Amino acid sequence: DAGPAGGGARLAAISIQLDPGWKTYWRQPGASGVPPRFDFSGSDNVAEARVAYPAPERSADADGVTNVYHGVVTLPVTVRPKDPQAPVELRVVADYGVCEAVCVPIRAEAELELSPSENGAGPEADEVRRAADAAPKPAALGGAGPLSVVAVRRAGATAEGGAALEIAVSAPDGPEPELFAETGEGDFAPAPELIGRQSGGRATFRMAFDETELPASGLRLTLASGGRAVETPVPLDAIAARP
Repeated sequence: DAGPAGGGARLAAISIQLDPGWKTYWRQPGASGVPPRFDFSGSDNVAEARVAYPAPERSADADGVTNVYHGVVTLPVTVRPKDPQAPVELRVVADYGVCEAVCVPIRAEAELELSPSENGAGPEADEVRRAADAAPKPAALGGAGPLSVVAVRRAGATAEGGAALEIAVSAPDGPEPELFAETGEGDFAPAPELIGRQSGGRATFRMAFDETELPASGLRLTLASGGRAVETPVPLDAIAARP
């Protein structure tokens, strides 16, 4: 229990602790892997429990590019009670995969009582709030912030005839920015490849699709740099034509 989260909500977290050399997967694992699933239906006094996913790490091997976590993974959960004045009994059934040389499916169950008191935060509250602060923040396409997805445009076709996109982003100078992609419905999308960095904190990524048509649901892009991240929905009609 990390205390109030505004609007009558409470902040909690799911913590996954991985042994050295092991990994687990982001909500969209990439070319292979098992996406995590969290079921809160056994909870009492819960109208909604929303899990936030920190930006993952990119991992490339013979099976392709995957989106993974290592070490200790803290996933903040914003809990909206049906009755904000009453305690919450939060119960979760978690299904996820962990991999080293082989992958192992895991099912774990946990429960936590969340107090309606302003002073009900537990000893892990600071860690949970740091994870919540670092989680990707919503950002509109074309935003002017120092970390933003500036534009998405068609870039002709791949050598195999599939659709291609170029994505212009704004990111602080320094470490290379990372861009993670999924469809608007959270399904697989090709991994964006960084193809250039320009002066003034600009960078360009390219996405190459096997299909000739782009996903009807559009894209959801997560841009990460310097410990910060933003999440940007890209409707299909917001993708510019090839110049």
